Amino acid sequence: MMNKKLLMMLLVAGMAVMFITTGLYAGTDVPDTIKMDYNQYKKRKKQPPKSKFIEFSHKMHNEDYKISCGDCHHDKDNKPLDLKIGDNVQRCAECHTKMAKDKKNKKDIMVLENAMHGNCIVCHKDVNKKAGDPKGMKGPAPASCAKCHISLKKKK
Repeated sequence: MMNKKLLMMLLVAGMAVMFITTGLYAGTDVPDTIKMDYNQYKKRKKQPPKSKFIEFSHKMHNEDYKISCGDCHHDKDNKPLDLKIGDNVQRCAECHTKMAKDKKNKKDIMVLENAMHGNCIVCHKDVNKKAGDPKGMKGPAPASCAKCHISLKKKK
């Protein structure tokens, strides 16, 4: 009887190790489109509930535009990460955890809004500059606020 309990405990422990190991090696399943709904900002003019949550097409940027993972995903020293499909990937808000700007340091990169705007807008402006607009505001990549922050208010 004692051996049956020991055997059962070993079996359960072995199964637990198997599931944990499988989970560690499974990687991150990245959706084709990522809804940027993890901000918790208050009193924002261009954020929900006054505008739709931004939907970022991860698949389109990676496959159609040939943007590598390291162009957006980086380490704590801002060095590009050499990621491959299936690698574990953290969302912006995992590291850029500040949700409100500090009046003394408005450009703090740890603020989620600053990190995302820096990543998206700088890249979009560069694309537009390469397409011929010296200011980078007009071209194939949206670079103005209203192109991504779509208002929910009906226009008159």
